[in-house]
Amino acid sequence: MSWTSPRIAVAVAFLAAALLSAPAWAAEDAVVREAKKEGKVMWYTSIGLPDAQALCNKFNAKKLGVECIVHRDGSGKIYQRYLQEAKGNIYVGDVLHTSNAGHFLNLQEKHLLKYNPRGIEKFDPKFVNKDGRWHILRAGVTMPFYNTKKISAADAPKSHKDILNPKWKDRLVHSHPSYSAFVTNSMVHIVRLYGEDYYKKLAALKPKVVQSAIASIPLVSRGEADLGSGTTSYTLFQNIKKGEPLKPIFAEEGMALVTSPNGILTKAPHPNAAKVFADFLFSQEAQQLLADRFLYVGHPDVKYPEGMPAPKDLKLKVLDPEEVKKMNKPIQEMFRKYFGV
Repeated sequence: MSWTSPRIAVAVAFLAAALLSAPAWAAEDAVVREAKKEGKVMWYTSIGLPDAQALCNKFNAKKLGVECIVHRDGSGKIYQRYLQEAKGNIYVGDVLHTSNAGHFLNLQEKHLLKYNPRGIEKFDPKFVNKDGRWHILRAGVTMPFYNTKKISAADAPKSHKDILNPKWKDRLVHSHPSYSAFVTNSMVHIVRLYGEDYYKKLAALKPKVVQSAIASIPLVSRGEADLGSGTTSYTLFQNIKKGEPLKPIFAEEGMALVTSPNGILTKAPHPNAAKVFADFLFSQEAQQLLADRFLYVGHPDVKYPEGMPAPKDLKLKVLDPEEVKKMNKPIQEMFRKYFGV
């Protein structure tokens, strides 16, 4: 058979294409092979435990030879845990995810590996860090909410300022900024609007204080508090979908959009597994899982569930990460001064 026959020509072209692509595939296979040897990836994350576990379960179901293990806590706790471990030259976490961009600004020079997950170039630019040391895994909104059995829609606050009405004394719950970055972002936004005096007045209403923004939801659901000053939008919408008697307040002054970065730690004990897991987190499959759970993501091809307002339909305030970093400690000190905890 002649080398110029159609079948031979096609075969040669196919072989040439395969050879040209071999280095990329070989490099990818090398990462996967090494990841299998490492056997696991430890994810330090502040996302709600059901969501974190759902992602890990979906990753583990792929049977890639790498087991995802999740350690979930509030953003502040996760960050402090990592710093304490690093100070003692103990490295357990592979991948870090919190809702405080200031953490990543602090860590990016020495503690975060430059790595661009596959397909990240197609994402909404607001979710991509050009430096490549971290990217936005998900975003949410900090929003006030109330118990529909205890407060009517007509009587519910329409703004952050309405929450200062004396009638809400002993009926409120507020989360702690040292634990929750969502709360920190919201407080920075409100201090911008009304100054520190807002929280002096709020403290006089004697709200119950809980750790995380998520922890305020069960108190309002059970009627132990009628009104929450702010929680994570995604957890709130999840609970509403389950039938809890809750309703969001779309504050007239706008609400803080909280972006949550994710990055690989330079001292990750399982660096290849961390890369494989990061690729998964930013895949359409994982991003759709997050969107289905009422989170905003950067992947261009996800679909949002019915009843979830699109970002364009909300009055959102995007905070500068440098400002959040600068205000983080003063916000915590102010909270302790007025609330005593």
